[in-house]
Amino acid sequence: MVWIVAFSVSINVLLLVLPFYSIEVFDRVISSGSVETLVGLTVIAAVALIFSAAFETLRSRLLSRFAVRFERYLAPIVLESTIVDAANHGDGRTHDLAKVRELRTFLSSAVVAALLDAPFLPAFILILFFLHPWYGVIALIGTAILLTMGIASRWIARAEIAQAYQAAQKTQATLDGIVRHSSLVHAMGWTRGAIREFMDLNDQALSPVVRASERVYVIGAVARMVRTILQVAAIAAGAWLVLQSEVLVGSLIASSILIARTLQPMEGLISAWRALASAHEAWKQVQEAAAPMLVRERRTLLPSPSGRIEVMRVTYRMAAVQRPILAGITFGCLPSRIIVVIGPTGAGKSTLLRLMAGLERPSGGTIRLDNAALHDWDPDQLGQFVGYLPQDVQLLGGTVAEAIAGFDEHARDEDVVAAAKLAQAHEMILSLPAGYQTEIGRDGNKLSGGQRQRIGLARAFFGNRKLILLDEPNANLDPEGEQALCSAIERAKARGATLVIVTHRPRLLTIADAVLFLRDGVQVSFGSPAEVLRLPGTPVLKPHVVRHSTEPPKLATGGTAR
Repeated sequence: MVWIVAFSVSINVLLLVLPFYSIEVFDRVISSGSVETLVGLTVIAAVALIFSAAFETLRSRLLSRFAVRFERYLAPIVLESTIVDAANHGDGRTHDLAKVRELRTFLSSAVVAALLDAPFLPAFILILFFLHPWYGVIALIGTAILLTMGIASRWIARAEIAQAYQAAQKTQATLDGIVRHSSLVHAMGWTRGAIREFMDLNDQALSPVVRASERVYVIGAVARMVRTILQVAAIAAGAWLVLQSEVLVGSLIASSILIARTLQPMEGLISAWRALASAHEAWKQVQEAAAPMLVRERRTLLPSPSGRIEVMRVTYRMAAVQRPILAGITFGCLPSRIIVVIGPTGAGKSTLLRLMAGLERPSGGTIRLDNAALHDWDPDQLGQFVGYLPQDVQLLGGTVAEAIAGFDEHARDEDVVAAAKLAQAHEMILSLPAGYQTEIGRDGNKLSGGQRQRIGLARAFFGNRKLILLDEPNANLDPEGEQALCSAIERAKARGATLVIVTHRPRLLTIADAVLFLRDGVQVSFGSPAEVLRLPGTPVLKPHVVRHSTEPPKLATGGTAR
């Protein structure tokens, strides 16, 4: 940036060469008739203009490199913000990284160069006053008029862009839904309706932008007319002053050049107000995303956990919702235990798993892993010990092996295969067209529901996971698949992992050490399967599918909540 400013100063100083060259030629060379002086002045002016062009080229390259460094610095911070705080990145909102790219494009544009040249305009006006006060007055009047027009242009651009923003969000959300569920749209015969809905919303988003562009272009055209009229006025005033013998001919030419140089950047900025307003809105969004990451304190790395989990009086509520989703949940579990969470739909089971995975923070109470609250763990370190399989299995695109390993840069082939074997998915993966190198498509759309479930389970087991959270892992499995799932869970338990599993099906209760029963966000009971299933209101299950433990589960906390 220091070099950019230095080159800007040099460029604007060298721009004074042409008006002063005119003064010297018309006022001195012509009157003296000295060819040598004319040649010398011409060579000096040519060299100065060459340097000016070189400095402009260098400034442009530096601005481009500065813009790239700006993106390289901010992009990881903004992406981290998106990953850590996904709740604040709603559907339809233009992604923060897109705004970073928009700012990068803006920083390398001619608009920034015009902004860098703007501070030198007062110096040019002072020189015009030095040549003659009338020249300075004409330049001041032109600057005032163009500045007023620029403010009007900015106001129009901001008002229209703000109006279009909400419509653009809704349009983007609709488009994302149509693209993501294109197969459903096609199967249900909604193609034309979806196109019509998108086009209607798109028209609503584009109309304010078109209106703003038209009005800004009108103001820009008027600004060009004003600048031309002022240049004509300056020439006329100069000619009159020459006739009155108050100035020489050279000052007439110099003043015309300087007035054009003074007013041209102002005219350019009027047309650029829309880009400025858009860049300002982009900067506010990027700033909002990056600021929390920049002030976040570094967490001390803790020892590897054993898997002991404690949930103490946990409450979770969403904004503008009176009834909490979870209220006063309390239970605990020693390492190498299996807890099965049951309850009707809407009981808060999936929310509890999201809280235990550290994806949400409880509104009240604490969740501890090996006596340390989850928010005291470094997020990346915690993620190395927590395996999470959401209800809607989300697989990253790429190959099967990449879907299991994720973005673990230290992943080894043997670790991927070991996780697949632990999840009883190895044989199924080998049966795919290219085995572990099979492309799974976007979100795993080339796989069946059961295959996605098994690969998602292998991902949850991948690495040294001490706490494994599974949300409806048997939802898409047949009885044979469920048996393989139970074997995989028991093997993970034998390896030292603590497992918390949400299910609506009875098969997993046969391997449970403890059962947590939720209803309407409230803990009804927590204890051994035999104790919980005897309580009134518990989902009816066949007695022979439940393995009654001969000894009660060893729990850090527990008991019946009510």
